[in-house]
Formats: sequence, C-alpha cells, structure tokens
Amino acid sequence: MPRIRIGQQTAGGTLQQTITDRINAGRVVPILSSAVCTDLVLGEGQHQKLVNAYAQHVGYDPNHLAGGLTLPHIAQYVSIIRERVPDPIAAKELYLKFVKSWLFELAEAGGRPQAILDELDEEFDTINLTSLAERLGIPDFKRGANDPLLVLADFSLPIYLTTGHHAYIEMALKRTGKAPRTVLCPWREGIDPRPFYFDAQNRPVFDDTHRPSPTEPLVYHLHGFDQVPPSLVLSEDDYLEFLVAISRDKGRNTDIIPKTVREALIESSLLLLGYHLRSWDFRAIFWSLIKSDIKRNYKSVSVQLEPDEVDEKYLQAYLNQADFDVYRGSIYDYVQELRREVAG
Repeated sequence: MPRIRIGQQTAGGTLQQTITDRINAGRVVPILSSAVCTDLVLGEGQHQKLVNAYAQHVGYDPNHLAGGLTLPHIAQYVSIIRERVPDPIAAKELYLKFVKSWLFELAEAGGRPQAILDELDEEFDTINLTSLAERLGIPDFKRGANDPLLVLADFSLPIYLTTGHHAYIEMALKRTGKAPRTVLCPWREGIDPRPFYFDAQNRPVFDDTHRPSPTEPLVYHLHGFDQVPPSLVLSEDDYLEFLVAISRDKGRNTDIIPKTVREALIESSLLLLGYHLRSWDFRAIFWSLIKSDIKRNYKSVSVQLEPDEVDEKYLQAYLNQADFDVYRGSIYDYVQELRREVAG
C-alpha cells in the first residue's frame, strides 16, 4: 500500500486491497484443496475424472453407501467392503498406486518420450509418486508466470496449507527459487511431524531447525502426503478420526498442530481455494481449524469450485460465521487479480 499522505483524506480500502497489503506483509495463508491442485496442474475437471476412474477400477457401487461419487465414499467402500484389501493402509496404498498409474497413462496419451516411459515402467513399483510426476514433467507449468500455482508460490508468504496429497505446491515454490519444507499433520500415531525437504533423489531429509519464512516456506499437508500412505485422510472414517485428533489437545502443549500454524490461522487472512461446500475436506478444516478459532480478527476470502446460485447464497451465509467473503469467479481469475494488485 502506498505511503499515507498526512493531512489528506483517502477512501477506505477494499477487501482486495487489504488482502494485497497483507500478502506483502506475509500475513496471508493460502489453503488449497486436493481438487484444485489436481485441476490446476492437469486441467480443469481432472480431479473428478480421477475419482470417476478410481470408482470404476474398484467396482464402487453407489447403492452400497449413500452420498454420491466422492473420494471419501469410494475409499470407505474400498476399506470396508472390498474383500481383496486386507486393511485400511492397504486401501491407501491401492489408491496411490492407482494415481501413479493414472498419471502414467495421461503422460503416455500426451506424447511423452517413449524412452522415459519405458524407464519409468520398469521402475514403477519402487518409484515414489513425487519422483514419477517430476520425471513425467508434471506439473508442466505451461502458462508460465500466469500459472496460478506459480503466482501463489511467488508471493512472499511463509506458510501454505493444503488438503492435497501431492507435492505440487512444493514444486511450484521450487520453480520460483524457494526452498520449501514439507510438514505432515500427525493426526494418527506413527506420522513424523518434523519438517523435511527433498534431496536430489527425492528422498526426504528432516530439518529440525526450520522456521517458516518467505524464502523457506512451510507447506503443511493437513490430510497427508503420498510418500507416507498411513498419513492420508481418505475415507469417511479417516475424516472422523482426523477431526477428533486435531480437536482433542487444541491449546495444550500436546496440540498436534504446530504453534506457528495455529498462530498463522489466527493472525492472518486466509485464502480458501477450491473447496466444495458439502465436501468432507471443506467441512473438516472449516470446523476444526477455522470456525473453532474464535479469536480470529482478520477478514478472509473463499473461492469455491463452481457454486450454483442456490449454493452461493447458502455459502455466503455459512462462511459469514467465520468472517469470509465469497469471490464470485474462477480461481484462475482471482489469482490473476491478486497478482496484478501485488505487482501494481
């Protein structure tokens, strides 16, 4: 924001101007959904195409579980009803293997060099999803500086949150010259909550000394990370367990959410990007991390995935409970507007 000229009257700033000022001050926290990360990386609608393909692969029958064709319902079906999956962790491993296969086929159809495809086909069982994606050129960031993930990554922000399972945000941050640290929410026993980064072989290297900064931002994966299958919040039961875990010790020394993340959620404006009002991931983070923080004093913005007219009215009333405004437009448009404001 330009310097105030003492003695001159100025009009009150808009919310967009306020968000811009707070981005420049490092007091904004983007929160990105799994769906929007997939769609921004692979193309609009690709997340739902992935969900549909997975439902077909596992033989999901919507008549078994009410609720429609969503990943939590399908994952619940797989973990409980599908006989050839021996336990819930195996169900997560099956999903990740399917995502790897789906990415491989997309790359194959997109004309990736056959030599690279042949190499990755031989390594398929041992290569992790992050390495597979990078070697396939995913994300390709074809839009260059206009790519929404790159725009968000280029802001001087110390903390990013996501309910996505993959390292797409970290890849965008590295593309903009930053050194991100990944952190997993330890919502279930056995998940290592220490920050880590990836070495040249995409192996995690733990860094206990990390403090979030614009040059070394923290990317907090609330719902798990693909290299740690047990960490994934996937089925309906996982979401319920997640809600209990992060609410149980809130405000105590044993709180599983890092203090830096809790403080950022209270002392920053939030950009809630790419959620459906009725989705499990939206409700889980809204009630456990956003609405529950009654001390929050900062106006925030939500950019939803295609709300219809009825949803939009309900959505605004719903989000007003946590002092959010709803942006009426696409995520791409909103991010570009922010970019122009920050640059201008």
